[in-house]
Amino acid sequence: MKRILILSILLITTQIFSQCTYDESCTISPAFPNICPQQLPDATVGEYYDTDLTFWMPIEFQAEGFDVVLDQLVVTQISGMPIGLSVELSNPSMVFYPSENEYGCANVSGVPLAAGDYVVTVYVVAGVTVPSVGFELAYPTEFDLYITVNPGSGGNNSFTYSPSSGCEDLNVEFEALISSDEYDVEYIWDFGNGFSSNQQYPPAQLYDQAGDYNITLTTNLTSNIATLDDFNINYTNSDCWGGDVEELCVDIPFIGETCTSDPDLLIKIYDSNGNLVYQTGGIGSNEYITGTTASWSNIDFTLNNPPYSVSVWDTENWDQLDFGVQFSDDDLLGTFTLNLEDGEHSFSSDCSSGTYSISSEVINVQSFNDSETVTVFEQPDLLTLLNEDLYVVYIDYEDVISYQWFFNNQIIDGANDSTYLVEESGSYYVEITTEYGCVSSSLPIDVVKCDVEFTPSIFVSDFTLLTTDTDYDIDWFFNGLDYGSGPTIDVGSDGYYWLIASDEFGCSWNSDTIFFQSPVIDDIDNDGILNDVDEDVDGDGIVNSEDEDVDGDGIPDDLDDDIDGDGISNEDDDTISGYLFLEEISESSLLVFPNPSNGVITINLDSSLSHLAKIEIRDLSGAIVFSKDVELNRTAILDLSYLPSSVYLLNLQIDTKSIYKRLVIN
Repeated sequence: MKRILILSILLITTQIFSQCTYDESCTISPAFPNICPQQLPDATVGEYYDTDLTFWMPIEFQAEGFDVVLDQLVVTQISGMPIGLSVELSNPSMVFYPSENEYGCANVSGVPLAAGDYVVTVYVVAGVTVPSVGFELAYPTEFDLYITVNPGSGGNNSFTYSPSSGCEDLNVEFEALISSDEYDVEYIWDFGNGFSSNQQYPPAQLYDQAGDYNITLTTNLTSNIATLDDFNINYTNSDCWGGDVEELCVDIPFIGETCTSDPDLLIKIYDSNGNLVYQTGGIGSNEYITGTTASWSNIDFTLNNPPYSVSVWDTENWDQLDFGVQFSDDDLLGTFTLNLEDGEHSFSSDCSSGTYSISSEVINVQSFNDSETVTVFEQPDLLTLLNEDLYVVYIDYEDVISYQWFFNNQIIDGANDSTYLVEESGSYYVEITTEYGCVSSSLPIDVVKCDVEFTPSIFVSDFTLLTTDTDYDIDWFFNGLDYGSGPTIDVGSDGYYWLIASDEFGCSWNSDTIFFQSPVIDDIDNDGILNDVDEDVDGDGIVNSEDEDVDGDGIPDDLDDDIDGDGISNEDDDTISGYLFLEEISESSLLVFPNPSNGVITINLDSSLSHLAKIEIRDLSGAIVFSKDVELNRTAILDLSYLPSSVYLLNLQIDTKSIYKRLVIN
């Protein structure tokens, strides 16, 4: 806003013609050209300033002992004005004619940018006539004015920047406000981030770490002050000056060129406005050096309104008679532009040539130093953390004003708390906004949460087992051995079947174990005798009481839930061709708990018999991992915690009878 205000005021100042008024009390005695007030009213940095100057130009006054008439007053230059202020004369041509009005004025206005005490110098050339001798002279002089600029309340007037604060990886634009048509401007930026610049419009600066950065700008106004030290005319061409009556040159045979006199040499210097600002011997003095060459040393003339041109003359003004007649016109021997670089330079034309010396130095007119602070807030690097006991995701960071959780890169509706309870396996992260408005996303975390409520389905269709849980990888097992994979399998033998379903996150679930019994055949051996009365059900020549596989289904009787193949489980079968002994001991009477367990289990067989039995536990590969003899009417406690977490098959063997239980250890 400050920059906009300053530019707006400057724009108004430069585009609207300033009307000034003059003060008729600006006179002095004895009469002499004057500017007032000499002490201008104080100004304040950042505040609009407006005041008027008055030029008093008396038509007649005395200068260096002579009565003179002021024909015109030319303002050649105004220097030293505070940056931000400008001067506009009531006569834009900068030339005033006292015969028309002895008063002129100028308006000083603008917004000063730097505090300090300033000396403003007004350079003028007075064109006067000396009535007593009839000479017209150009009389240069200068006036010093004084102005104090007081500090303002705005602080920095040297540069603007935006934004002043933000989050990490902040890009900030800068612009220096001070410029000048009168002086060279040097910018020295230090952006506080290790970079610098010398441009008014430097590149945008990146601030990628949190902290406060001190920005400084030094603006130096410099001026190249050139001084003419000496001027030497080393050659003049008589063809250019020798045709006058006073300096007639002729060629005499056998003698050469002979001239009645040498030229009378002088130089005149003009500034960028075309004003005569220097003449050897003084403006209007008409002092000259007679000779074909001439030298002037210790000139010591400051060239502060470039560019400058110098003209070399052969003057004939010396022969002007009392009644104002000059026999011949002055001869112009050349005009050259002065080279203001430090050192010796040369000039040359058909009429004259020579050298001159310039002393040049750069001086620091004024310096401005301002600083500001860019504040960068942290844009935190966040890790998504998991509480594995509660299955809650969270971040370890404070000063947050808003949260939004994401699951598999999709917004979770309503998940706007600092934590989120995981419901399913997948990738989780949170997007936060800090109290300073910085937005940051945490690194995603892959969470595996296995659904403890899920049990894979298993169905029987003729000789096919299948599951409807087709979104998982399915592995089938038969009597503890790998059997196949996929959503369906074809059954080749009666026995115990179950499946394990697993997902991409490593979760796995066990189905219930089923016993597959082939469809019942009433006469297995096709001998015309129904199975329930056939003493050799499978027709293998071995009577049922001695046959280890009564129904010939490939399942030993000690493993077969339906020994006689009549479709009735042994515990419910009362036919003599089926389960012939220990009928009071059934699978349901075997209790194993807890199941699943951590490895410590209790086995209880609900039987009144005192009978020795054997417990075997097999892993999924069929290998026996535990074996022990037990009494049927006693409770057995087994410590299997040393076994890996998995599914096992527990087999209780009572003579030739076997009872199976599926055992899960977590």
